[in-house]
Amino acid sequence: MKKQTITIGIVGLGRFGVLIASILSKDFSVKLYHYKSKTENKKIAKIIKAQLVDFNDVSSCDVIILAVPISVTEEMIKKIGPKMKKGAILLDTCSVKVYPCKWLKDNTPEHVQIIGTHPMFGPVTTCFDLDQQTWDLKNKQIVLCPLRMKNNHLVAIEKYLKKLGIEVIITTPEDHDRQNAKTLSFVHFIGRSFLKAGIKKQKIFTPGYADLLKILPHTTGDNWQLFFDMNNFNPYSEEVRGKFFQACQFIEEKIIKSNSKNNFDYHRNMIDNIDKIILELLGRRFEHAQEIGKIKKEKGLPIVDSEREKEIIESKKKYSKLNDDFVEKFYRVIFDESYKKQK
Repeated sequence: MKKQTITIGIVGLGRFGVLIASILSKDFSVKLYHYKSKTENKKIAKIIKAQLVDFNDVSSCDVIILAVPISVTEEMIKKIGPKMKKGAILLDTCSVKVYPCKWLKDNTPEHVQIIGTHPMFGPVTTCFDLDQQTWDLKNKQIVLCPLRMKNNHLVAIEKYLKKLGIEVIITTPEDHDRQNAKTLSFVHFIGRSFLKAGIKKQKIFTPGYADLLKILPHTTGDNWQLFFDMNNFNPYSEEVRGKFFQACQFIEEKIIKSNSKNNFDYHRNMIDNIDKIILELLGRRFEHAQEIGKIKKEKGLPIVDSEREKEIIESKKKYSKLNDDFVEKFYRVIFDESYKKQK
């Protein structure tokens, strides 16, 4: 593939978009598009030796790479897909695959080739230096989810990526998201949690503690929207977090049991621990209820919402193992206290 024969359009000039533009501009004619015309973008294009173009121009490229946030990917696919020429290739680079791949299939004409991708690397892990135009792709991975691709084009893409030193993994969007719910979404969740809990470098540490801290540069430098997107748009992330919370609870119970004199003492200690959690959670619930009360007043809505009460009680009865009468009485008490705080 000669540089002058294939044009690659990159939509989005965030940190990742700039990285892939830098990499690809060494072998292809690269065109860059960003919805905002910034002086900084012109500087970036000059350094990369790429061309900054308008939307119509980037839409005419042979290959178009979407390097935009997940939250606007569907909108961009709908906008650019119908403008693409016959045989052109459109791919996304989202960190989730189920939803973006569905968007690609639902919103592009049959004459456009489509493939979901997830480069498992970024500016930090590749040690990317824009000014020096250097990066390290050794031992990095990329996931490909072919959706509507000519086999010879898929083979050519795979061959080129391997030439760059990247390990290519071809799988389904569902398999990708199941695995990535752990390898990306969960890891970023842990990194953000460490930061919030004040888990950081200190004078006294163990090798294991130092190893744990290594995830912080990879998980806390991106903006919050990227973090929210990788969790909210991955259908398996919530389940992984839920299992982790359950595991934490299990380990906590083992600690409590180890510090109890006997089984009787253990069960009482567990009740005390659970009661503390219940009260903390109820306190948080009432805080949210109080905020809802303020919104109700602003909008002129009634404090008491009988339909909402019924909806909550019925939904809780469905998944609770407790007696239905108890569940209803319990929530009636909660509702009464909530309404007091909303007045």
